[in-house]
Amino acid sequence: MKRLKYLILLFSLLVSTACTNTAPVKNGVTLTPVKQSDASDYLNFADFFANASADLQKKTLVNINQTLALNANDLLSRMKLVIMYSATSSFMHDAPKAQQLLQQILQENILIDTQLAFANLLFDHLTALNKINKSSRQDDKRVESLQQQNDSLQQKLDSAVQKQEATQQKLDELKKIEKVMNERDIKAK
Repeated sequence: MKRLKYLILLFSLLVSTACTNTAPVKNGVTLTPVKQSDASDYLNFADFFANASADLQKKTLVNINQTLALNANDLLSRMKLVIMYSATSSFMHDAPKAQQLLQQILQENILIDTQLAFANLLFDHLTALNKINKSSRQDDKRVESLQQQNDSLQQKLDSAVQKQEATQQKLDELKKIEKVMNERDIKAK
């Protein structure tokens, strides 16, 4: 009876081990995610993180960094980190860094189909976002340059207006002098 229980237990262990996804190997190192997840796990985390307060986001970052310190190959935590950097509502929003981290994951070729589809979509989004940000920075530089040119032209205009006002004042003074001289000439006659 005991032997049968042990056989059932052993069989259960073998079946559960066989049913779990095998971890990919890269350069002789076994990459073992804590849990095989799919895109819905990433989407749920993205929704949670986007609506989290800054304090909760910071605590989440600390937890993920602790997990990654214990297992640098934890795919779920690595993807969560990518999502944290890519979220525009994140206190640590950094789309180029998110794209770099995601590119490393993609190059390791460790994602299953649904994860890969999500990762490719996110990568495309980050690429577009980075292009927009780059274009926006260039536009900001152009606006700043135009603003400086405008300020310079405004200073020149102000200077020209002051010179014109000074010239007008001298002209008015000369007209007064001429008028006084004409009045003296009329009185003298």
